[in-house]
Amino acid sequence: MRDALLNDLINTLERHGCEIKVSIPTTRGRVARSTTDSDLARRITTLRDDYGMTLATIAGHLTAKLGCSVSLASIHTWTGGAVPRKVSYDKVLEAIDEIMAENVAIEGGAWVDAKEVKATVDRWMEVMTPRQIAVAADEAVTSVRSWATGNHRVLRTKWRRVVPLVEQMCEVIQAQHIET
Repeated sequence: MRDALLNDLINTLERHGCEIKVSIPTTRGRVARSTTDSDLARRITTLRDDYGMTLATIAGHLTAKLGCSVSLASIHTWTGGAVPRKVSYDKVLEAIDEIMAENVAIEGGAWVDAKEVKATVDRWMEVMTPRQIAVAADEAVTSVRSWATGNHRVLRTKWRRVVPLVEQMCEVIQAQHIET
């Protein structure tokens, strides 16, 4: 369908004296792009989501394991499906497996789901203001408001620190309301 319409357009333009140049992109020398669904990308994502590592931390571990400098940018492109160039793909996979074996995965994953965060913050907001929550949590008010939108997940280590502090403050405020 599209080819017929394109041909009609070209013929019409040529009839009216327009010069048409059509170029087809060359595929010579291009390697087929890899997909983001590679073993390497999945393992890096596992290190981030289950072990709580940042790209910089992963790059540091890989630099030590592989004996050559691995940049943060390289790690980022590998998560998008790129293939390592300096070191073989299999050596990088082996190094990541070693990193996983040497570290302990965080129970429940490194991140608390945004819906769970929103539900908890909504429960707190029935008793406290965002400012009071922020003071109790030792976090910025903007962070508390972001959590309340339900669009942001939170590092589990941070959440484990914040929840008891805010829950304690909630109990104190509720006790004061009961007394008055």
